[in-house]
Amino acid sequence: MKEKTIIRFSVLLFWTFFWGLSILDKIIPDVHHLWVGKDFFALFIKFFGSLGLKDPIFATVALALISGLEVINFVFYLISFINFAKGNAEQSEKWFFRAIFSSITLFGLFSIGDQVFGDRFQLLEHGLFWLILIASWALFKFITPSENKNLFMGSNKQLRTALLIGGFITIITSVSIIDFSNKTFKNVNSPVIGEEVVPGVYKFDFPFLADKRVWEKTINTFKSSHPNLKINYIYTGPSELNSKKKTHLLLYVFTD
Repeated sequence: MKEKTIIRFSVLLFWTFFWGLSILDKIIPDVHHLWVGKDFFALFIKFFGSLGLKDPIFATVALALISGLEVINFVFYLISFINFAKGNAEQSEKWFFRAIFSSITLFGLFSIGDQVFGDRFQLLEHGLFWLILIASWALFKFITPSENKNLFMGSNKQLRTALLIGGFITIITSVSIIDFSNKTFKNVNSPVIGEEVVPGVYKFDFPFLADKRVWEKTINTFKSSHPNLKINYIYTGPSELNSKKKTHLLLYVFTD
C-alpha cells in the first residue's frame, strides 16, 4: 500500500468520524451506558445568560445553526471519503477542500463566540483545531510523489509479535473498561448518602457521571431521611477541598 494513500485515508477517516460523533453528541446529549453525552443546550443557556439574554430562544437558534453547519461538514467529509474509496482522487480532493473550508469557518465562528463569552480555554482549543485543519489540508494536498513509497506490510516475525501484543493489551483493556462500567453505572441514577463531617454539616461525594437527576434524588432522599433537619445552605467545595474534582464533585449541606 502507498504511504500517501495511507495518510490520505487516515486524515479522511479521522475528520469523518470527528464530525459524525460530534453530531451524535448533539442528538444524544445525556449519559447512557458506555456513552457520555454533553448537554450543549444547557451550556448555551449559560453562555447567553452571562450576556443578559436569558430567553432560551437565543440558545436554541445558536445551537441549531451550529448543528446544521456540523452536518454540512460531516456530509462533505463523507462524500470525499466515498470518492476516495472509489479511487476518484480528483473528486475526493475537491470535496475535502470544501469540508476543510467549512470546518475552519465553523471553528472561526467558535473562536469569535469564545471571545464574546469570555471562555479563554475554549478559545485556545478551537484555535488549535483551526491550525490542525490547515495542517490536514496541507498534508492531504501537498505530499510529493517522491514520498509516495510502498509501505511494506508483510507478515514478518516482528510485525506478528507487535500485532499479538497489541491485540492482547486491547482485549484486556476493553474487558476492564466494560467490567468497571457494569459495576459503577448504577451510580448514575442512585442517590448519594451523605456523611456528617461536623455537627450539622454533611458531605456528599458525587461519583463520576452523576448529573442533576442524581443531585435531586440525593437531596430528596436526605430530606426524607432527616425530617427534623432544615437545609440552610448547599455549598460546592473549592479546588483545595474538592480533591476529586477531575472525576467527582463534593457537595456540602449545612443544616439546623
